[in-house]
Amino acid sequence: MSTIQITLPEPLQRFVVKQVAELGLDQPDQYFEQLVEEERRRKRDEYYYQKCLEALERGQPTRITEENHDAFWNGIKEEIRQRCENRRKKESVQ
Repeated sequence: MSTIQITLPEPLQRFVVKQVAELGLDQPDQYFEQLVEEERRRKRDEYYYQKCLEALERGQPTRITEENHDAFWNGIKEEIRQRCENRRKKESVQ
């Protein structure tokens, strides 16, 4: 694990100390770790939301029925598997 040192003005230091106590954390670094993790999740969710919007705009929606449910999802899984395999091959060459 690496270390990052930050300097905060006194009002922000008091705020962090208060947040640490309210959240039942042991150390301020745990509070900052939570903030960073929340932001990472938010950015990830935002990325996938954008990808879903792009997919919706790109093509015709596919109606999922009992008859095509398994085939549809198996096709999606296979496409993901294939893309992952292609990415691994590409990364191993570099």
